[in-house]
Amino acid sequence: PTASPSKMPSQFPTSAPSKAPSDQPTASPSKRPSQYPTSAPSKAPSDQPTQFPTLEPSLEPTPNPTPEPTFEPTLEPTSKPTQQPTTKPTFQPTRLTEAPTLKPTCPGEGNFNLCIAIDMSGSVCNGDSNSVCLDCDSERPFTSCNSGGEKLSICCPNFSNMLEFTKDLITELGELPTDQDFSLVHFGTDVTIASTLESWRQAIKTINQLKYTGGQTNLAGAISSCQLTLDQSPPDRKNLMLIITDGAPSVPQPIANAKGAATTAALNAKNQDTFIIPVLIEEPNDNDQDEVLFLKNNVSSDGKVFVSDFDGLKNLQDSLFEQVTCQANANDIYTGE
Repeated sequence: PTASPSKMPSQFPTSAPSKAPSDQPTASPSKRPSQYPTSAPSKAPSDQPTQFPTLEPSLEPTPNPTPEPTFEPTLEPTSKPTQQPTTKPTFQPTRLTEAPTLKPTCPGEGNFNLCIAIDMSGSVCNGDSNSVCLDCDSERPFTSCNSGGEKLSICCPNFSNMLEFTKDLITELGELPTDQDFSLVHFGTDVTIASTLESWRQAIKTINQLKYTGGQTNLAGAISSCQLTLDQSPPDRKNLMLIITDGAPSVPQPIANAKGAATTAALNAKNQDTFIIPVLIEEPNDNDQDEVLFLKNNVSSDGKVFVSDFDGLKNLQDSLFEQVTCQANANDIYTGE
């Protein structure tokens, strides 16, 4: 173009456009759109922008929503929850776990007698010191066995837990609407029949008078003595024996003889239709199965051994209550009526 506009318009328009665009936009829009879009963004937004900006535009829009749900979850959770819940449940619902029964399943209608044998051997209170704790009830200090602030007749918290557990179980069984009596035996090196068959209330009083003895573990004598208390049982009652011990038998020596004697005593009691229920008290994280297997195979009437540590004894109460009531209900003794 000329450096300055001519005073008169040219007769004919220029045959070609200028080589460079003008610095200013034209006064009016061109009649035809430009061949290529402008590089600058449009002044107004599009009618339907995406909800979240994409890093790069997709070649084609994705369907909304997808035709089928994905079968596997995403590797990472979404940053925001979906706007609407899913319309269909998952393919397989989760399976509900079976809730434990709040009460034992046996109705508790059978009459029974229960002899309880309580272990008073030194291992109950010696704190792994190998002491037999024969002097715990003396007036002189005996620090290796007497612990936990317990009075000398109780000696240690472990024995106190055993007594409280036994009283709680007797109380619960004694409140059943059945005929039942209880006898008590305690054993260390020697065995003592603390009471013959008596009511549950009297049995609680007997337990309150027990004194820890210490000693070794005369399991054979405990089983035989318990059986003696059951020999005069009324004919319409099931005889049961609960053995509470914290280890393998050690009397008579050697250990093999002690186990043999306990096995023989248990067999004699079972031959007289007495049902034996062993409770083994172990230290936490004790993985030695020898004592469990001995009681399971040689003493228990049905192969069950109830295992706990001293602090967890009360957790066995419901299971033992059920074991006693179920065996009492299984009593099929003919009474002549």
